[in-house]
Amino acid sequence: MRRIVLLLLLVATAPSCDGKATASDPGGSRKSGSSKEYETCSASSDCGDGLRCFDEMCLRSARSNVGDYHAARGALLIKADVNGAIDEYAKAEARYEADHLGIPPDLDCAYGAALAAAQANREKAELGARVLHRCLMGAPMGSELRVRALASLATLDDAGLEPAHLALDKPADVYLSRAPATPTTEKLKVTATGEPATSAASFAAVVERVQQGDLRSSLVSCWQKYSDATKKTSLTVSLPIKAAYIDSGYDDEPGGFVVKLDPPAAGSGPDAEATACVRGVVEPTLKEMKGVKDGFTTKLKVTIE
Repeated sequence: MRRIVLLLLLVATAPSCDGKATASDPGGSRKSGSSKEYETCSASSDCGDGLRCFDEMCLRSARSNVGDYHAARGALLIKADVNGAIDEYAKAEARYEADHLGIPPDLDCAYGAALAAAQANREKAELGARVLHRCLMGAPMGSELRVRALASLATLDDAGLEPAHLALDKPADVYLSRAPATPTTEKLKVTATGEPATSAASFAAVVERVQQGDLRSSLVSCWQKYSDATKKTSLTVSLPIKAAYIDSGYDDEPGGFVVKLDPPAAGSGPDAEATACVRGVVEPTLKEMKGVKDGFTTKLKVTIE
């Protein structure tokens, strides 16, 4: 009889089963002190709701496969084609939104870093600062992700990033609220390319001529006027150009190829003035070119940054 009473007492005082416990969450409901996203863990029960423990780090289990594919494409392109990488990361974020999933901070950090790498374009620099701030707000203190976000944000200092905007855990209206640092003209680089590219030997000669040092000071003057007017640190001008065969009009004289720019388009404002300035530098030297032996039609893209 005494044994029966003792057995009943043990059953009555034994802990009851937690109806919330599952195979993926053996500890039942999460504790208030659970690890947050990107914080360390030893098991999934250490992580907050919606997170699983992977490689001793709490990560969200709800991911977009298509979004992550575009992010992987962006990571592949970042060194060779930063604009292509930006496009892929933008597709990744758009897919996450279409799938009604929150954008992961690691995606924001990668997208923001790509935008910061293209900071010669002020719109991309501004968006990069905004996206990197989102990453910073989502990354825990001491994490590698937070370190990378701050490193990328630091590269935007010369573009005019005001660090005070990062003090609050909410987006700012504008991040590049300081005047951008003006690069010294000695560090400016003048490049010329074809858009679309052409294999014509004559165009290669045009590129070589435009990039020669005797034109540099005049092209830098165009950049200076444009930078003073717009506060931008990069100037790109595209000039429609062609090399066409011109008959001499005489039976005893051969014709030849002549390089010339298309007539200028009408326009006003800093961009039109910069285009006219670059055209004024380039066009006279094209008229002096000799020995042009093949034709082409493309755009001469001159960049000063």
